[in-house]
Amino acid sequence: MSEAIRAEHLAYTYPGVDDTPGVAVFKDLELEIEAGEFVAVLGSNGCGKSTLAKHFNAILLPSGGKVWVC
Repeated sequence: MSEAIRAEHLAYTYPGVDDTPGVAVFKDLELEIEAGEFVAVLGSNGCGKSTLAKHFNAILLPSGGKVWVC
């Protein structure tokens, strides 16, 4: 099988507001999803599920690393 989605050293930080530091969501995230696999992303509110999905369709661009989507 081939990779459908791959994240390599993914990092993302939401920018801070009014001299406050940003909020790091991912630091060096590694992920591979093969074509045909079913994957569930689970977690509590605010843990980064939607932020990860927004990287898969380029709504957000990473602060570091790369994302490939077939």
